[in-house]
Amino acid sequence: MSPEFDSQNPEELKEFLEEFEKLAKRYGLTTKEKAKMVVKYVDKETKKFWKRLEGYENDYAILKRKIMGAYLKTLLEDKPMVA
Repeated sequence: MSPEFDSQNPEELKEFLEEFEKLAKRYGLTTKEKAKMVVKYVDKETKKFWKRLEGYENDYAILKRKIMGAYLKTLLEDKPMVA
């Protein structure tokens, strides 16, 4: 079974990336191959967004950091402020 990321549930991003990395390791993908392949498991809009991030097609570690940063910011903005 392949990993899937639902952009409507960004809190699942970390789990999705962990599953993707396990699969990539099993198949011996390089960092460049991982940077190209990770977008195959997301919806069309997310794919367009991720392809514009630094690291896409070249360096999975950079791409992952950019993806995580983008969603962390979104998650923090969605949290209600606690007084």
